[in-house]
Amino acid sequence: MREGVMAMTDEITLPSRLVCLGEAMAPVLGKLDAALSEQSQPTVPVGSIVDVIKEGLSALGGSMPRLSDQVNGLMTDVAANESASDRDVYRAVGRFEGVLDEIISNYRKVCRHSAYGSDEEACELLAGTYRHSMREILNWLKDLVDTLSDPIAVLNRKGLPTTGSIEIPLTLTLTSAPELAGLQRWGERNSLYSPSPTPTNQGLGFWGTVGAIAIGWGIGEALFGDDD
Repeated sequence: MREGVMAMTDEITLPSRLVCLGEAMAPVLGKLDAALSEQSQPTVPVGSIVDVIKEGLSALGGSMPRLSDQVNGLMTDVAANESASDRDVYRAVGRFEGVLDEIISNYRKVCRHSAYGSDEEACELLAGTYRHSMREILNWLKDLVDTLSDPIAVLNRKGLPTTGSIEIPLTLTLTSAPELAGLQRWGERNSLYSPSPTPTNQGLGFWGTVGAIAIGWGIGEALFGDDD
């Protein structure tokens, strides 16, 4: 996490590396937005719904720590690195996008499952879990791209001062989806967590032990100042 603060001037000049970061992230934002807007037709019959749920949660849970690493990498490798070139920016964005592509691919896989009755309920809850995380990432990306495109407008929208020492927070907070509680109940009804004598969060994998991840960094000194 970086807490950057600096004295603002009447005119804001973004360092070229941050202009490049905003431009590089814009199509990533568009890709994620499009994925969330897709209307998938279930075509793949479900074999073992328990396996589908376990695999889906495991894949999503495995992606989150790596996504956190890449978001932090954007700060250290780009925002806070005055010597970062355009190539460095696109490499860092590419690493972030690679993890995001995995999440989108696994989401589409979940949405293609065709199930009925209780199994259909579980598939819908699993897809909802993915959508929850993807929307949180989408909102963060939009905030980032908007900030780097027009920082003054973002400051005004957030009610932050445009003069003096300020910080623009850009914190990606990934929370447990409400659908996970439904999956927990579904799993208990369908012995997903057996043979444990008491209900546990074991079947929820990563999200069973972590309620939220706050991947926090702000743009202050990194946003205003040098012109690479």
